[in-house]
Amino acid sequence: MNSIKKTAAAVLSAALCSLGVILPAAAAVRGDLNGDSKVNGYDAILCRRALVNMFSGGSVDPKADVDGNGMVNVNDVVLITQYVLGRITEFPALPVTEPDTGATEPDTQPVTSPTGDSYMQKMAADIHMHEDSSSTERKAGVDYGTLEKKTYFSKDAQRDKNLNILLPPGYDPNHTYPVLYVFHGIFGSEDSMTDENMKIQTMLGNFVASGEAEKMIVVFPQMFTTSSDIFPGFTNESSRAYDAIREDLENSIMPFMEENYPIKTGRENTAVTGFSMGGREALYVGVTRPQLYGYVGSVCAAPGIFPTTDGNMTHEGCMSPSEFGFGSGPSPYVLMLTCTRFDGTVGDAPESYHNALTANGAEHIWHQLTDGDHGGISVRAHMYNFLRYIFKAV
Repeated sequence: MNSIKKTAAAVLSAALCSLGVILPAAAAVRGDLNGDSKVNGYDAILCRRALVNMFSGGSVDPKADVDGNGMVNVNDVVLITQYVLGRITEFPALPVTEPDTGATEPDTQPVTSPTGDSYMQKMAADIHMHEDSSSTERKAGVDYGTLEKKTYFSKDAQRDKNLNILLPPGYDPNHTYPVLYVFHGIFGSEDSMTDENMKIQTMLGNFVASGEAEKMIVVFPQMFTTSSDIFPGFTNESSRAYDAIREDLENSIMPFMEENYPIKTGRENTAVTGFSMGGREALYVGVTRPQLYGYVGSVCAAPGIFPTTDGNMTHEGCMSPSEFGFGSGPSPYVLMLTCTRFDGTVGDAPESYHNALTANGAEHIWHQLTDGDHGGISVRAHMYNFLRYIFKAV
């Protein structure tokens, strides 16, 4: 019977179209993520997946934002689940928005703390808001290096963990190379920051070919580090397992790299950056271990270095804003924070880190996009600038 009704509807639609009558498209149903015009258990599952995908840098169906706050978070999962269980019969009313007048805000320029003729000042003068489109295109005759997946034993997790290692163009085991560590977002893996979405390998190959970047080894670790039987999530226990990448680097990953690859050591030859949760951890690692990392970056850094509460959880924090600086210790040659102004995923967390660094007199580059996303657009804009300037200060 259903197939007969569908066939009849299709025939009627075709007949009306032949007469110039266009049927309106079915209105999008808020919370209907599988497109069946109703909200049910399948949508609750898809909303959970959307939440994971968003924090890993993927795109998210805007219909998952059922509370209308402009972002997808745990509250949306809860509301859809309550709707499916019959505990609520409708979602919160959407806020009324003002009509778009077409006016746009001027682009924000990167800023640094004024310290004279520092290397960071030189870099800040050359910051591009977005990457040159040609930098993410593969070109004939260019060597883009080789990506290897390796396994090492993590002393802190007490188990084997994976990492991806990008060897530079023209890799020579008799030559030594500086090392860049790149961290992924929450729920991600060592594969999340590779070339498919982020274009890091392609950009670096093009920059090496043009002479704009140094040859380097890039390491993409799996960040989640714990010997406990827990899973990534919005809990303080999970956050501590991500924070432990600091120790995992020092105790296991760096020794593994020194034992198996011809790397240069010392802070002048070591860089770290990351996206979302990885951006948070790159800042945490760089600020608390300045003697090890001379170049530090972050993209759309997630909350949680400072105690705070957001739509997902209450973060216990790793330190206070007043501690977020370098004091009498060495400052990085480059400290660069990239974010997009309207990031519904991490909110104002990047700006809170920027403000704390400013208050504590820590020189840094604040690279704020007026467009972009919590994902590849922001990562590519960051890496376009970061890759061209690391390992050149000394």
